[in-house]
Amino acid sequence: MKRLITRGSMLLAAAALATSGLAIIGVAPAGAVTQPGKCTKLTTKQSGSNILATVSGCTPTSATGGKGSGTFKAGQTSGSLAASLKWATNHGTTKASVKLSPQATRGKCPAGTTRIKVTGSVTGGTGAAGRLFKKGQPVSGSVCANTATGNASLEPGTALKF
Repeated sequence: MKRLITRGSMLLAAAALATSGLAIIGVAPAGAVTQPGKCTKLTTKQSGSNILATVSGCTPTSATGGKGSGTFKAGQTSGSLAASLKWATNHGTTKASVKLSPQATRGKCPAGTTRIKVTGSVTGGTGAAGRLFKKGQPVSGSVCANTATGNASLEPGTALKF
């Protein structure tokens, strides 16, 4: 049971990181929702009772440095959480409120995984990324979560958008 909770936590942490890292770019004109930033890769690694989630292939690099990471406590397997992402050297941080919603279909996720819709909004930030974020900006993504291994990745053909 403890291993299942830890693996579920890794998936939740990965999804949380995905959304916190997604919301790093400017404000759209009134009435329009644009997401000009994105990250194209997500990896996770367990370290004791924590999960390290890393996003890479992130643009624009002026705000992200191309990559970022966050550490999350193992144990939570669903619901909402506050996420924090530290971007590459001297690019700052992004904080977001994140919600994970398991989907009924696998989509493009491999067999043995669950597709999780990730939604959220920026709650704050620091540094270059923080100057470009606007509180309340939407974030989105789709994560493939393997509950047997605890690993998570982006759904093939998708990106974490912000």
